[in-house]
Amino acid sequence: MRTYAAEYFDVNLPAEIAAGMMWSLRVSVRNTSDWIWVREEPEGKNVDLTVWIDGRIAVTHALPAAEIHPGQHVHVRLPLQIPDSAGTHEIVIDMIEQNVARFQDKGSVPHRQAIKVIAAPVTTSAMLQEKVNRICPWNYQPSGGLQVGAGDARYPLFVARSKGCRFWDAEDRSYLDYVMGWGSALLGYAEPRVQSAVRNVLDSGAVLPLPHALEVEVAEMLTEDIPCAERVVFGKNGSDACTVAARLSRAYTGRKIILYSGYHGWQDWWVEQVGFENCGVPDREAPIIHRFKFNDRADFQRLFDLYKHDLAAVMLEPSGPAEGPQGSPQDADPSFLRLLADSAHRAGALLVFDEIMTGFRYPGGSVQKATGVIPDLCCLGKALGGGMPLSALVGRAGIMESAMHRTHYGPTFKGEIYSLAAAKAALEIYRAEPVAEHVWAHGQKLREGINRLADEVGVNARCVGPAFRSTIVFSDDDVSLVRLKRTLYFQELLKRGIMTYNGFMLPCYAHDDRALDEALQSAGEAFECVAQAVRSGTLERAIEIPLL
Repeated sequence: MRTYAAEYFDVNLPAEIAAGMMWSLRVSVRNTSDWIWVREEPEGKNVDLTVWIDGRIAVTHALPAAEIHPGQHVHVRLPLQIPDSAGTHEIVIDMIEQNVARFQDKGSVPHRQAIKVIAAPVTTSAMLQEKVNRICPWNYQPSGGLQVGAGDARYPLFVARSKGCRFWDAEDRSYLDYVMGWGSALLGYAEPRVQSAVRNVLDSGAVLPLPHALEVEVAEMLTEDIPCAERVVFGKNGSDACTVAARLSRAYTGRKIILYSGYHGWQDWWVEQVGFENCGVPDREAPIIHRFKFNDRADFQRLFDLYKHDLAAVMLEPSGPAEGPQGSPQDADPSFLRLLADSAHRAGALLVFDEIMTGFRYPGGSVQKATGVIPDLCCLGKALGGGMPLSALVGRAGIMESAMHRTHYGPTFKGEIYSLAAAKAALEIYRAEPVAEHVWAHGQKLREGINRLADEVGVNARCVGPAFRSTIVFSDDDVSLVRLKRTLYFQELLKRGIMTYNGFMLPCYAHDDRALDEALQSAGEAFECVAQAVRSGTLERAIEIPLL
């Protein structure tokens, strides 16, 4: 007979809290049973931590480790929605073996605690959060939905407005932003000349049955500015451009295999790599896309030798691909890019650059222009629209004219004129002003300053990657400590009003010396918090947001 038993400790439920708040609940639980708890059991008998409020299940959370053996303990963090009604409420924390038993039913003692919920003014963010949780809970929220933390710290949940390199949340708190519309706002938010260009065409409908002159003008500008661009087709997001590039490569060559490096969108052709269970795209008996490591000649050569006889394309982000939160983005290596170009062409395949991130922010405006390695096709997006949604596939005339009609590509919104007006204004600015050079210089100062601060405080962390896209990498023999340090650092930046994407930073043209000083001041304070937590052994307790 199994014994069902657990010990709960270090539960951070407050004695008193405002109604309707999202609380970052932390629970440490020890397996005092005589069997192994499994997070993903094949027959669905997973062991989960569950929280009840006044007798009703409020949240169920998976274990943070695949297996918890007898005697082991883990720390679980989860967002807990506090009741809207004032008064005393009972919180019960207990383990469940799904489809089998609740531990309490087998004689185990759950954690019980009464909390006093007090009436409080409901914030705009709290009201929106309740609706998001109920209707559309698929948005990025760096704090996991937590708005108020320890010491009255505040975390952003919703944006009310933006300008330059800053945004203001629903409670009008200002944040210095290094996400910048996921890279789309290279000129800064609401750049006046871009806004004016959009305003000038608002008297017309946005989506029309025939091409507008703006579509032709922007396409012509791309053929002048991007070395490989002889023909152009527009889309709305980077996934559009990458997907049609993959289709076009296969249609033109009559081959199937694509070797790739980096991130190329969310559509079926690329996400089939992770399998049916993780993405819902049916598996194939033999995969037709294969990843090679960026700047790794041996890894590429291994795959090339295997698949060169059925190779349609070699596709990659030519600089700074992000490989996970602890990945180290690397800059372009011209000799590596030339190897890919020579190999692809020798095999009768195409070279495709995904310059969605590097386009207009890399020195010279593109990696191909900076390195002299010219691809057959190039995907553009992000900064192309000056903050508006626009992407493009550009490439050699012979390829696009001979096979584009076989891609069945025809998005409704590809010729939308508000975004094309914004793109024309943005391209004129990129031509006339040192946008990429400013981004590179700011990124270098940011990276050097962060590394200096880490050294001064004694935190084993480095800011790495090309200047246009860098991130923080922590080092420690204990992988779990790396995760804790990284999360705490990111959390403390958020508390100080600095927005990054899990530590990744994208400088823009609007980031000035004041922004640099503010970012470095906050980074230094965040490193101090990490160092202090390590010295005092309080890393676990200091973290409020979900682990990165």
